[in-house]
Amino acid sequence: MMRGRLVCSFLALLFLASEAGAQEVKLKASLQSPITHPLVGVSMARLKEEVEGRSGKALTIEIFDKGQLFTDPQVVDAVSSGAVEIGITAAAMFVKKAPVVDIIDLPFLFNFRALSRAAASPGSELRQVIDETVLRQAGVRILWWQPLGDRVILTKGHDVADVGRFKDLRVAAAGKGVEEFVTRCGGRPSVVNIVQMTDAIKEGTLDAAAMSLQAFQSQGLWKATDTLTYTAHAPVQYFLFINERTWQSLSPAHQAIMAQAARAVESEGYDRLAKIEASVERFISEKGAKIVHLTPDNVADWRACSADMVADYMDRNGELARRLMAAYSKLRTDPCCTAAPSAAAFTRR
Repeated sequence: MMRGRLVCSFLALLFLASEAGAQEVKLKASLQSPITHPLVGVSMARLKEEVEGRSGKALTIEIFDKGQLFTDPQVVDAVSSGAVEIGITAAAMFVKKAPVVDIIDLPFLFNFRALSRAAASPGSELRQVIDETVLRQAGVRILWWQPLGDRVILTKGHDVADVGRFKDLRVAAAGKGVEEFVTRCGGRPSVVNIVQMTDAIKEGTLDAAAMSLQAFQSQGLWKATDTLTYTAHAPVQYFLFINERTWQSLSPAHQAIMAQAARAVESEGYDRLAKIEASVERFISEKGAKIVHLTPDNVADWRACSADMVADYMDRNGELARRLMAAYSKLRTDPCCTAAPSAAAFTRR
């Protein structure tokens, strides 16, 4: 019986290999960052390496980086329409086509790493609902979630731990949820291409940027800012996705190769993020910049100004929002995710 199973497995592998080799396919991928970007660029390069290695180059990926094909606001529509087969961009860019994705940017819902990681894991019910909704409403299939870290606010000359110091600042904010958060807490959001942010702050047309920690180094924001207020109010999450019609046109062997390669690259994401963030913190210190963390009292003030965002989200998204919040509630009872993000004391009673 054991020998029979081994023979069947061997024959199945031979069949997949022969099927993969029989159909040569080239896919184009749109990337806004340089291919050298330590997270999204390296991950895209790793996907190409894994796919081409596993398929014997019967399935290849041609990467167009630095926004050669499409910019961040364009890439979801571009992949959805089939203008390009693969894209990677911030989850926030999906909100127009799939509004429930906005849950990721709701303030202080996923404000510590263990919780955001559990929510993004492949077996998470919350992730499954989001992936299914994006497929149905946007016509693209998410292949992996790419973490870029917790959101921070980068400024020059002062921190914004006290939300009162945030009032009237012109803030680069990518995505509807971040824009709303900035507005509700007194700032003035501005949508700026990520590659233009540093110049905009240097030239004085922007005062701050709501980004991930590693953007201080990778996007050159160290040239224009010197203070990082670690609000951690929401994770910066990217999606790697493929046009669904393209996916369905692939042979079963090529679909399997793409899925396996994506899962392999995704599993490297958090380990790479941890190493990069440690390196960025050293870089921040070398540049004479500083990181300021919120106290529980600070968090209470930031929560207060943004509190209505959750209620509004629930009203806008109906049953899907209730399903996601039910999944979120289950996560908060899991041993991974019951602790508070900080051990510091809250002093206002």
